[in-house]
Amino acid sequence: MFKKAVQQLLNQIDSGGDLIPMTSVYDSEKFKPLCLVCRRMGGPFWRKAKYSCTEFKLKQILIDDDSLPTAQQSDLSFQFSESLDMKGYALVNNNPHIANKMRETIVLKGIKQVHVDVPELVQNLETRKVGRSWEFVKKNYSGRLCVVTETLICVQPITLKKANKKELGLNMTLFDIVPAGAGYHFATESTQCIPEGSVLAFKVWDLTVTKDGTLCLSNPKKQSQTKSWMSTDSTEVGGIEGFGICGELQCLDDGLKQHLLDLVCQIIEDSELLSILSDVLSDACAGMDYNLSELNQLEEGRREIGENLLAIWSEEQLKNATEDQLVKAVSFLLAALEDLSPATLQLLMKSLKMQILSQQFTLLTTIFNDIEHGQVDQVLKVGTEIFTEDAFGTTAEMLNEIGLHLERDRVEKKRELSLYELSIALCCLNALSSH
Repeated sequence: MFKKAVQQLLNQIDSGGDLIPMTSVYDSEKFKPLCLVCRRMGGPFWRKAKYSCTEFKLKQILIDDDSLPTAQQSDLSFQFSESLDMKGYALVNNNPHIANKMRETIVLKGIKQVHVDVPELVQNLETRKVGRSWEFVKKNYSGRLCVVTETLICVQPITLKKANKKELGLNMTLFDIVPAGAGYHFATESTQCIPEGSVLAFKVWDLTVTKDGTLCLSNPKKQSQTKSWMSTDSTEVGGIEGFGICGELQCLDDGLKQHLLDLVCQIIEDSELLSILSDVLSDACAGMDYNLSELNQLEEGRREIGENLLAIWSEEQLKNATEDQLVKAVSFLLAALEDLSPATLQLLMKSLKMQILSQQFTLLTTIFNDIEHGQVDQVLKVGTEIFTEDAFGTTAEMLNEIGLHLERDRVEKKRELSLYELSIALCCLNALSSH
């Protein structure tokens, strides 16, 4: 819930996409300017880098005690809009009304930007060298070491409310809210409070050390998305050429397939649980120690679902998950599902019930191959004769969510695509649902 809310916030205020959303309220104190963090080097290949905190600040790895640039602050104000499709009762001016769709626009005040001047910091570090603590930090933290240069911090508490299991409706409450119209209060199933001073998003620069021990900063490179997602030794999955990794799911016995599929369907209904489990398995597959503290803080029913998934493998197997293709396949599936929009997830579940995942994956693979051959901005010819009207309508809605406009004999790219995530989700879910 926290991660989805922050991502919606960044969609409003960060057009350049440079800010990195926090995925959890915990440890936010360790993501303040001049703190050291690690950028994950492994995990699902299509995802953007993820960051974990360390116990160190920049000054602690330097030999001398000279001061570093002071962090500067500035207040931010932005407009947050949310449309909710809900059936049920809402309170409008303390009177109950039937609500099918309501738009609420609120102005949130109380977010501040805290940052250091990067050119000044680079100049400050030009002749400064690292001490013995640098080797200790590199040895004890897995991933590329970075320094935080900017953060967005809430200066007042924020309350997030989850409207229902199907959709994430967010009602953000701060002390200085200016409603644009009547106030709405929805009955919710769970609430999360973001404390005052929590970091919502941040920026980093990479740390490197020259041969003579001088510390340098460099702008982090964005991870490239290449064609390596399609396995060279792919296997036949339900009559479709898919990922080699999905063969691990296809080869399971029917009982375990159904058990995994049932658990995944329950997890999709809970975005917070999906995010936690995705991080746990992604850490395991990257050879990193995983942390179950967030899972343990969930209420019993939701925690039990997560524990049932993790119980399929022993803890020892999880820690050696780089050699366990089944764990890797499930990790890729959960990570792909987490990166898809709630609307896309609902269409995936609908497609699963309609038993059309196989046809959808074939169509998406055809589109991807054409795009890879240079037809990025052209209209692509596709065949959809195998789809019934209902199946075609559902498939068109799904592709529209990831940036493709589909007609019966053509498809056109509208914006940057999310082909990787949807392709993996389709292939893995199809493998689990085939018997």
